[in-house]
Amino acid sequence: MRNSLIILIAVLAIACGHGTTPTSPSASTPAAPVDLKTSLSTAFDAFAIPIGSTCSITISQNGQVILERGRGQSFGRAADGDTLYRIASLTKPITATAVLISEKAGRLSRNDKINRYVAFPEPAPTIDELIKHVPGLFNYLETSAYQTGRTSPTTVENILSLLKPWDGIPRFEYSNSHAILSGAALEKVNGMRYEAVVQRDIFGPAGMSRSSFGLPPDAESLFLVTHPTWVYAAGGITSTTADMNRFNQALLNDAFGIGAVESFDRSANGVTSFGMGSRFIGGDLRFTHVGSLDNYSSITVMFPADRSSIVLLCNFNNGDIQGQGNFMTNLRNIMLAAK
Repeated sequence: MRNSLIILIAVLAIACGHGTTPTSPSASTPAAPVDLKTSLSTAFDAFAIPIGSTCSITISQNGQVILERGRGQSFGRAADGDTLYRIASLTKPITATAVLISEKAGRLSRNDKINRYVAFPEPAPTIDELIKHVPGLFNYLETSAYQTGRTSPTTVENILSLLKPWDGIPRFEYSNSHAILSGAALEKVNGMRYEAVVQRDIFGPAGMSRSSFGLPPDAESLFLVTHPTWVYAAGGITSTTADMNRFNQALLNDAFGIGAVESFDRSANGVTSFGMGSRFIGGDLRFTHVGSLDNYSSITVMFPADRSSIVLLCNFNNGDIQGQGNFMTNLRNIMLAAK
């Protein structure tokens, strides 16, 4: 949640079906080559995790899952693709995609200024600028209200009251405040809570049956747990690697009907209107987002060239974003070498 946009782009530098619901591979789909699956699994085993922690991974290529497994145990159950984790800032691409779906339905335009829907003084950024982190608004996570109150429920109105005006100067700096405003706009134009919008427009169509705003079971063992309402549309979702792969595949296959991911403008420091950063590495276009919250860390990468996706979720957070990025690059290199 606190990672700057500069850090996100640095990670990108080193790592990084219209109207249909993504489905599981059919029985007739050829299985991935054993050597590829084994190589990816071996690489995952080499990824360092602390004793007592868990990590899960889902990797798909050409729209089909080729590896899905976990390491460690959570409440006596071996981790797998259905193990729940807080995805932190991976919530932001979900929020941004919901905005694009509402735009397609004619409820808003991403070129609208945010003060058309939420009280905000002039100069006011557009929704698209918020998604792309153009304003660099003051990050409300830095307030004492967040630091001292984050373990108890709050309201959207309370978080909005913590935001500060913009001077109109584009800074291209990552801020959780941007997604809070986007989430509030979604509530206004849809006439329902953000959680309901996401359930209707994202979770349901993509088949993300394990995703919600509830806390994963292992969060109960933490001394201090950030309540989902405090991170809201910027980081409040709990999900699984299997579900997040379904989300990625829905984007890669245009199942939401918002357009091909590679068609979106990437001029704002590579950040797209569906909330991920973009980068070409050796001619291979990829879209990435990372996240961290409490003791959870997350990273997702999509490759439109072959509809590939890698999702890694862990219940530990050592702050090693670069290490996660290098790991994802290693996995991608294994996938490309197997072609």
